[in-house]
Amino acid sequence: MRFAFCAGVLAAVCALAGAAPLTIEQAANREGAGQAVLSPDGKHIAIIFSDGISDELQVYDTETGTSKVLRSAYVKQSDGWRYIQTPWNVIWASNDLLAVDYSFGAVSMDLNGKEIASLGQYVVRRAELDDPDSPWVLICADSWRGVYARVNARTGERRRLDRPGGGKAIKLAFDRHGVLRAATLLNSETWRDMSTVSNWYLPEPGAEWQKLAQFSVVDDYWMPAYVPDQPHTLAITSRMGRDAYAFFAYDTQAGRVGDMLAGSDTQDILSVGGIEQQSYERVTTGGLQVQSVWFDPVWAGVQQVVDAALPKRINRLSGNPRGKVLVYSYSDIEPGTWYLLDMKQSAMRPLLQHRVAAAKASMRPMEMMQYAAADGLSIPAFLTRPADGATKAPLVVLIHGGPTERDYWGWNEEVQLLAARGYAVFQPQFRGSSGFGKRFEQAGYGQWGLAMQDDITAGVRHLISEGIADPARICIVGASYGGYAAMWGLVKTPELYQCGVSFAGVADIEYMFQDDSDRTDDKVTREMMLSRIGDARTRSVSFDQVSPLKHAERIRAPVLLMHGEDDQRVPLSHGKKMRQALERNGKQVQWLSFEEEGHGLAREENRVLYYRTLLAFLDKYIGDLTLSH
Repeated sequence: MRFAFCAGVLAAVCALAGAAPLTIEQAANREGAGQAVLSPDGKHIAIIFSDGISDELQVYDTETGTSKVLRSAYVKQSDGWRYIQTPWNVIWASNDLLAVDYSFGAVSMDLNGKEIASLGQYVVRRAELDDPDSPWVLICADSWRGVYARVNARTGERRRLDRPGGGKAIKLAFDRHGVLRAATLLNSETWRDMSTVSNWYLPEPGAEWQKLAQFSVVDDYWMPAYVPDQPHTLAITSRMGRDAYAFFAYDTQAGRVGDMLAGSDTQDILSVGGIEQQSYERVTTGGLQVQSVWFDPVWAGVQQVVDAALPKRINRLSGNPRGKVLVYSYSDIEPGTWYLLDMKQSAMRPLLQHRVAAAKASMRPMEMMQYAAADGLSIPAFLTRPADGATKAPLVVLIHGGPTERDYWGWNEEVQLLAARGYAVFQPQFRGSSGFGKRFEQAGYGQWGLAMQDDITAGVRHLISEGIADPARICIVGASYGGYAAMWGLVKTPELYQCGVSFAGVADIEYMFQDDSDRTDDKVTREMMLSRIGDARTRSVSFDQVSPLKHAERIRAPVLLMHGEDDQRVPLSHGKKMRQALERNGKQVQWLSFEEEGHGLAREENRVLYYRTLLAFLDKYIGDLTLSH
């Protein structure tokens, strides 16, 4: 099968060949579609679209090719409060009814934009997957307590889900009829740092809930994914006894994990589609590049021809493989485009762009690489070069947060803007990063400033030895944990870096356990920190040894510190303490705080200011003065 493309697709691709490099204004502008969802019958597409300032809900008619705005952001008053309601997520409750998540609560809405019923805090999914005309949806009524319900989106009728007591629900699993049959509960003891996770099963509606297993919150534990039609059987996700997450059958009578249903030795299985029909349509795997593997031969054929038509991209498909298919396509050099594929006419046309302004600029490819750490561990990483064949380029070492997070292959506005400015960008996925297996993640536990930092150092030295990075022009940059690593890199290996940048960075590990962040009041988060980082009550000396705050006198390079003034995750006090320590020791430090911003930057004008400040700082200390900026 071959697809006929609209001329607009080919014209857009050809236009990019002569496009100019990405600008700050293009990178900061978020105008474009954030979400597009095809209706079950393929007749309409619901769209969340941003004009760069606020979001609106649109609906597109796939037959007529016309669209209309159903709702824009609006001011609402209730009980003396005045707030802005912005649509941020949408699903189809049925072919003619939408379930829309707003900033404050969810509602159902018809195709003319009329609100039908109040649903709850937010919508989880359609309740009855086998019946496209069923108006029942699953909603979260109270995320703090883990309370969920079934709501009729046409009438507002509400049925609270029957679930076991004794904890907050963090995972629910349903059968094909939308009946809750399994649950994972989180329970925290009041007076001790000892939280437990328990798994429960309902053999049949009306029966008594059975407790299947209990774990410590810091252990590896399995969670239910779906309840198949086979009696006494669960489909679960687990990495117990193995390195990567996989899907297994679980015997509820024997209390035993059974055969693996879908799995890989080296990559996490992130999701499985088609469990509801007792056969797997596809699995989505992690790794350096996310991939979808289809078991359904019809879908596999569609994926093959779409990938051939849109090569070197990640192409996500949804809809009817014999009718209309919505394709979301993105890559390292493509912010993202939605296409509508008509299988009956073998034609595909572009509909929407994720980032309209940025899509007009030229981009640089993101390379995937591996290098050896000091102890021989293989470290995955991404490298984006500023120009073909460029050697000894100025290098920005960009460290992700978490630290049990990771970077992904795909379009990244900060990476692309730095590359457009003439910098090579290195993103090491140091030990402790998630998504590369349990052993790799756990190798980072207790290693703040130690082996985790050494992995970053090894990567920088590798790029220098390969002639990729200019050793005289290297800057380390990061946010949150990445900000900590940037500052500690200036302390631990001052010979490597000519400057350092921290946005919302942790200044001191011991202080992190005592600050007024949203972490310190959360028992589960505190337990996870104790397990993965260490206990400040017994490790204060060792924490002091890897504290940028307590070793500010050893920093030789200029520092740029930036922080959101309303940051609840890493409070502003971290940045202020680091600034004061640097100034007290006579170091070069530049400071910028952002009013009404938290652990990130939501406003376009602040993103523009961030990028202008960052690039001016980099240009001053490691920029290539022969380049025209």
